[in-house]
Amino acid sequence: MIMQKRSFLASTLWRRHQNPWNWLVQLLGVLLVALAVWLHRGTEAGAGLALFLVGMLDFRLPRFPVSGRFPKRIRRWIRAEVVWVNKPWTRSKRIEAALLFLATLFMLAVLWWGSLPGLGLTVGGFVLLQARRANRDAGIDP
Repeated sequence: MIMQKRSFLASTLWRRHQNPWNWLVQLLGVLLVALAVWLHRGTEAGAGLALFLVGMLDFRLPRFPVSGRFPKRIRRWIRAEVVWVNKPWTRSKRIEAALLFLATLFMLAVLWWGSLPGLGLTVGGFVLLQARRANRDAGIDP
């Protein structure tokens, strides 16, 4: 009985996370936590965590806009996240999850130390990885 309640709660929260409004609120919470780490402020970190948790509530808001670049990009990011989460746990997904975890730790360390060059190198590295992936998908051998 308890396992069924946990499963129902997890599926409900996952469905709400896929709502663009909720996803944006949670993203703002994560960004607020990142700012709090940068500024070494506990109050902002608490507010960011609270905002992230508020993003799990059921907002009865109007439908998210369909047209425009921003709504389409948000929907594409949510779809990519859903596809990644629903992929089976293969070796490549385990490696991706480990790299994501390490990148998150590295990013938190860079923010904590307030290193602008480190932040620039991190963002630049992610841009280069994205360009490499786009080139490989287009048939260009890096």
